[in-house]
Amino acid sequence: MIIEKIKVQNFRSIEDETLNCDALTALVGKNGSGKSSFLRALDIFYNQSAKIDADDFYNRDTGREIIVSVTYKELSIEAKTLFEKYVQNDTLTVQKIFSLKDDKIINNYHGALLQNPEFKELKKITQQTGAIAVAKQILATLKLNPKYSSLPNWSSKDATLDSLKKWEEDNPSDCAREKDDGQFFGFKTVGAGYLGRFTKFLFIPAIRDASQDASDGQDSPIMQLINLVVRCVLSNKPELTQLKTETQQQFKSIMNPLNLVELNSLADNLTSTLKIFVPDASIEMEWQKIMDVIFPDPKAETKLNQDGYSSPVSRAGHGLQRAFIITALQHLMLAQQKNTDTSCTCLPVLVLAIEEPELYQHPNSQRHLAKILINLSRGTTPGVAERTQIIYGTHSPHFVGIDRINQIRLLRKLEVNPGLPKVTKIIETKLQDVANKLYSVTGATCAPFTEQTLVPRLHSIMTPVLNEGFFADVAVLVEGEDDVASILACATVLGYDFSSMGISVISCNGKSSIDRPALIFKSLGIPTYIVWDGDKGSTDAKSSENHTMLRLVDESVEDFPQTQVKQNFACFEINLETTIKNEIGSSEFDNLLELSQSLFGFPRKNQALKNPFIISDVLSKAKANGHISASLEEIVNQIVKLKK
Repeated sequence: MIIEKIKVQNFRSIEDETLNCDALTALVGKNGSGKSSFLRALDIFYNQSAKIDADDFYNRDTGREIIVSVTYKELSIEAKTLFEKYVQNDTLTVQKIFSLKDDKIINNYHGALLQNPEFKELKKITQQTGAIAVAKQILATLKLNPKYSSLPNWSSKDATLDSLKKWEEDNPSDCAREKDDGQFFGFKTVGAGYLGRFTKFLFIPAIRDASQDASDGQDSPIMQLINLVVRCVLSNKPELTQLKTETQQQFKSIMNPLNLVELNSLADNLTSTLKIFVPDASIEMEWQKIMDVIFPDPKAETKLNQDGYSSPVSRAGHGLQRAFIITALQHLMLAQQKNTDTSCTCLPVLVLAIEEPELYQHPNSQRHLAKILINLSRGTTPGVAERTQIIYGTHSPHFVGIDRINQIRLLRKLEVNPGLPKVTKIIETKLQDVANKLYSVTGATCAPFTEQTLVPRLHSIMTPVLNEGFFADVAVLVEGEDDVASILACATVLGYDFSSMGISVISCNGKSSIDRPALIFKSLGIPTYIVWDGDKGSTDAKSSENHTMLRLVDESVEDFPQTQVKQNFACFEINLETTIKNEIGSSEFDNLLELSQSLFGFPRKNQALKNPFIISDVLSKAKANGHISASLEEIVNQIVKLKK
């Protein structure tokens, strides 16, 4: 079974929000937006020894419980049978509730059972000490209702609770799903089974000491892994079993106090001496049971070898250390399953949560690791879990893609409760929703677009630079690099640092490629500004492309729109370069550009026009001469307004 969704309440910045999960789920958002809080919430759900304190409660409100609810889907037949009473619509929801009582954190797992709300008071009173008389009275009152007349009279607390449970089982239509009494199966041997048969969780935080994972400490993953493998191998060695049996017998025979005369007389000798000091005292000795001889398991010193050189884990590069951690934890999970639970007919789904998988990885390694994680989530990586579900928080464009928007969750902190801290909220979109909108803005008359037909159209425009839009406070989509250079240069001249402001100006390599990323970013609530050229008079101009762009910004359709700069878009009758030259003065622009080309060593004009530094120099000198491009400056001002 895999996780369908995670609902978190009153934990850190998450007051009440639900994370819908895919096979691979990528969390994006600013630092402090709540990405790590969701991963930590999942960690405290799975970790039975999780430690939390008052600072983990939203607004430090310890009067409210922290609740982490995980809903599982795709349950196996075995899981459905085991959790039959808790399954609803082929899903299983488990809550872990944390509360602070007398400065102590209490936590329990709860499942949702079909229960009769009218039995709630009786069940509660029955659990209280010294409340039998009250419970009897409540039961008697219930039995006055013909619907409950079949309930037996009070005989004992357990018998009454059993009868209520039997009534609920026989009358499901009169019941509603409510959390149980906190005795849910859990992850270990609580009740008839445990979740650990079907789901395992591994957490890779942003900071984890790989040298500790490789140490010889008993709690380190590598030592747990070695111990499990050794135990499995040695248990199949009959000669070792015989040696242990014979050695234990000989050792116990030799050490038996009955066979050691010196031990038998020791108490008498000590008593004789003690009586000198206290005549009526004596010493007695009871010899404890002789413990077994401990046979030490083989130990290993773990080293990592790269490029033909081996070194201790602590001396390896951080990237290699992180890869080692993931490897060790995955194989530890598999080894634990094989050695501890032979009753389950299948391996559990591995849930792998990673904070910033890009850490310590150079760009090529980031791309490689991103592919590995995708393959893991698809179950195509041999030698590890049959199925792995992955959730990570990232700041890298290599770990997201516009073709995988079904997997992306954008987290933001919003002011919801006046006077209280901002809370984490999640925005998501679906490929099919984007396909429907794209079909509308393009004015297509063919068969409606689908996810399957949209993906190839996304692949054709996908770049890491385009993916930066997922991390932007404002995404500015333009046709080419010369537009990027002009806008960034003007921003610099006006005193704005777009990078520090979280504004990304992104080249889409043509007008025909702007529509898809614009729809995706807007669907995720990312403020988006669009700039395009009308190309009037151009031999290869396509009025249909202008129609699409105008529908995209909710404007009336026309073949070649006039130059205009508005709140969320700017278009130019011919192109941006022509507009800038006309507003500054064509000859002055050309002269200043030629001067900057010569000064900075850019002989080719087309290269110079794509360089923000060159264009910034041109615009600065033109402004000093009293000439500006009003349209370009207005574009920058509108973009800044979007940010604000």
